[in-house]
Parts: sequence; structure tokens; C-alpha cells
Amino acid sequence: MLFSAMVIYNIVDCLDPPVTEDDHYLPTENIVKSLFLSFVLGAVVFISAVRLQRQTPKR
Repeated sequence: MLFSAMVIYNIVDCLDPPVTEDDHYLPTENIVKSLFLSFVLGAVVFISAVRLQRQTPKR
């Protein structure tokens, strides 16, 4: 989850740079976005992995 949070943060930071009008850098919003998106991505991957493992083998 930490790796996905770092990757998503870098993507969000490139798409929406958090620089204010007076050239201050405030990355708080992008950190929150990246943590939320990595949590959602982790949940989706976990649910899909559980579903794949619970499938009955075809005979």
C-alpha cells in the first residue's frame, strides 16, 4: 500500500501541482488524495484476489 501511495502521489502531483499564487508549495491536498486512492486501490485488489482464490476449479 505504501508503494501504491507513493506512485499515486507522484501522478497526482504531476497532474495537479499544489503551488499557490505566491509560489508556496502545499502538498497536503495531494497527500490526502494519494492516501485515499491507494486505500481504494488496495481494497479493490484485495477483493479481486479473494474472489479469484475462491473460484472453484473447472473439471
